[in-house]
Amino acid sequence: MERTAVIVEDQADIRSLLSAILESSGFAVHATDNGLDAVELIRTVSPDVTTLDVNIPGIDGFEVARRVREFSDTYIIFISAFVEPGDAERGRAAGGDEYLGKPFRPRDLKARLAAIPSQRRRHDAAMDDIGAVAPPAGTSPDSAYGDVSIHEGDFRVAGASIDLAPAESAVLRDLVVAHGRTRTKHDLALALRSRSRTDAPDADEVRAVERSVESLRQKLAAAAASTLILSDQGSGYRLERP
Repeated sequence: MERTAVIVEDQADIRSLLSAILESSGFAVHATDNGLDAVELIRTVSPDVTTLDVNIPGIDGFEVARRVREFSDTYIIFISAFVEPGDAERGRAAGGDEYLGKPFRPRDLKARLAAIPSQRRRHDAAMDDIGAVAPPAGTSPDSAYGDVSIHEGDFRVAGASIDLAPAESAVLRDLVVAHGRTRTKHDLALALRSRSRTDAPDADEVRAVERSVESLRQKLAAAAASTLILSDQGSGYRLERP
């Protein structure tokens, strides 16, 4: 079955470039330049992947992602000229899977598309049920999954604080806000960087992710967490709650 993509981009030249890249990667492409229209288009065509600009008419890309996550598990790749520290984190908190700064290299986007599973992951729980496990008081649903939560920078298991190294914190934060969706090693490696860059992570950065995940598994087990970090076909990781 042919995979489907939605492009949300208000600049015609970039929209045309994205369309060419996605079509060459095997996607049937639909496009819009307006945030409100994007939500309805995604609802209608149920795309496997969505590329999403932030600064668009109607509602911005962050709000599009938040609304879309109420009904869709489309793989969201933010592609934006907003590359200040914190922009990628805002994208992930809104429900994005990856964040690519403009200008971008077509080969970088193609590499990310190639890493997306051929079929979207379907979970036993519906998207509306994500975050049904109540987080500790004062914690927003966007920062909790299963019995693992983040509150004001403090990582907790079933309400009890756990001590994490900076790299472990960056990786676990990405996994928590993904709410059970897979985060590729590529994207997790980008989260470990201390400044905004768009070049592909090297082998050392990927190994740093793998080491962080291994130590996180040990610390979560020591804290008797019921939420697990699972590997996804060697391409990335996701959280799974009981």
